[in-house]
Amino acid sequence: MPRRPIELYVPMTLASNAARESLLRVMHALGDGTASPDRLMLAVYLSDLHASVHGEISIPVTVDVVDRPVRFEYAIKIRATSEAAFFPRFEGTLSITPLGSQSELWLQGSYEPPFGPIGALLDRTVLRHAAQRSLRSFLQRIADDITSGERSAEKQHERDVRGMH
Repeated sequence: MPRRPIELYVPMTLASNAARESLLRVMHALGDGTASPDRLMLAVYLSDLHASVHGEISIPVTVDVVDRPVRFEYAIKIRATSEAAFFPRFEGTLSITPLGSQSELWLQGSYEPPFGPIGALLDRTVLRHAAQRSLRSFLQRIADDITSGERSAEKQHERDVRGMH
């Protein structure tokens, strides 16, 4: 079955070195399953299902992570933790790209809709954009974790420095 390419990014106000350090912590937590439960979820938005109500359905996922430290990127695989045959599987990379004094967090790869040709047809029509929006939300949560993790590390460093004087 053909895989569907996807490429997303989230701009971040952190410098790339700080973002990379924080990404390391976030990816280890995702890979070993110690990330908070809401970080190990993909959301399917009801509006993408053409429902007349707003909201989302959260699907628990497992994230396999392979560290590629020289390139500041991680190979990742995302799949539903249960009933995996009913949900798309994603495979790709997550990386930090320097952008002046800031950085961008990128998710690149492809996903495979379930149910063969019928699932591919549903993905192109009724469920159009559902996978992309779900992955964008996941990527934004990782970016938020990176940013908050770096700010926490900065505050701890400031406390440590004040305690030394």
